[in-house]
Amino acid sequence: MPLVLHYAPGSTATMPHAVIEESGLAFSLRSLDSDNGPRERESENALELTNRIPALEDGSMVVFETGAIVLHLLTKPEAAHLMPTYGSRDYTRFLQWLFYMTTSPKMAILEFAHPEKWTRDGSAQKLLKEAAQAKLATQCDFLDANVYSDTFLSSGFSALDIYLTELARWSRGFAVPMWKWSRLERVITATRQRPAFQRMLAAHGLTWPTEPPPPMTWREKVEKYWA
Repeated sequence: MPLVLHYAPGSTATMPHAVIEESGLAFSLRSLDSDNGPRERESENALELTNRIPALEDGSMVVFETGAIVLHLLTKPEAAHLMPTYGSRDYTRFLQWLFYMTTSPKMAILEFAHPEKWTRDGSAQKLLKEAAQAKLATQCDFLDANVYSDTFLSSGFSALDIYLTELARWSRGFAVPMWKWSRLERVITATRQRPAFQRMLAAHGLTWPTEPPPPMTWREKVEKYWA
């Protein structure tokens, strides 16, 4: 049965979508705009998933949370090449860096893009955005010192490269986006030029950023379902 990926354009659904494109798994996309969000499933795994984007339907199972969806996809034989061999040194490093990017750079980017989620005070939002820029710079120093070469891991291309590249695309509004670090830039450039990544961008109506995004109101952000 084909997978169904529920998404909103530009949301973190782009990460599992790129993994699916790389794996060649049969799937379909269902936009939040078209169905008002994933419906509750009538099964032992029933979950109220309205507004939980992305969400993946895999038969009777519904999976939400981006990292969980990616790891679920990587259990499929078609996607096995996107994660190092279980039990290997690089497998442990894969998990380590996946969780690090989820809990550190991604959060700094969210704080910068959506300070209103933390505070409604304008002065506090400005300070939060400044702190987020400083945090991401320190985190990029750490990442840059630990990526292998043209791929994140020495074992070759993996879902980590996809995750890093999408974080970099979201960092375009920072004074120094993530691709300004030389070693990160090599990984990001190689990944964003892959046909599967290009297909994912096209499906979401996205292009690789060449300049910072224009300022958006809080409501415009909500309407566009920014990650």
